Amino acid sequence: MASVSHSPLRTWVTLWICLTFAKYLHSKGSVLQAPIGTDEQERSRPWGSSESLLRLLIDSLPAFISYIDSEQRYVLANALYAAFFGIELDKLIGSRVKEVLGDEAYRNVRTHIEAALRGQRQSYEYMLPHVGKTRHIRALYIPHMEKGKVKGIFVLGIDITEQKKLEQKLAEQIS
Repeated sequence: MASVSHSPLRTWVTLWICLTFAKYLHSKGSVLQAPIGTDEQERSRPWGSSESLLRLLIDSLPAFISYIDSEQRYVLANALYAAFFGIELDKLIGSRVKEVLGDEAYRNVRTHIEAALRGQRQSYEYMLPHVGKTRHIRALYIPHMEKGKVKGIFVLGIDITEQKKLEQKLAEQIS
């Protein structure tokens, strides 16, 4: 697991900016194929196509990012998300959330996923078993609404295990 050197606030601000940018791209046509310019213009940009830019953005952030459709299948995820679960990115895409997380972890998130799929934004923390240890994750599920229907969920997660350890140490020192 890659360590996160950013403060939680800085990470959330960065994620908000990127999500706002993704929402803008989506409003222009499609998150993955925004009409940013001609093919020649896109080839001349350092990041290439708009799909390359999106991949660059989501893979550069110190957070777990994915998009889950209404059938709870992964449509998009960043490299950190795939690496955390020990699955190749191309194998992750199309897989069901329960298959990737496993039964125990899925029980922890199921009600939040279902609420998000009903159009209710979810923000919560949970504990996730991972490679013989328990990780503390802060998750945000943002419903993707189109014409009054939920099409899927934008997922952002941050590993806050180190923050929780520091909070526990501080609480022990105070008492």
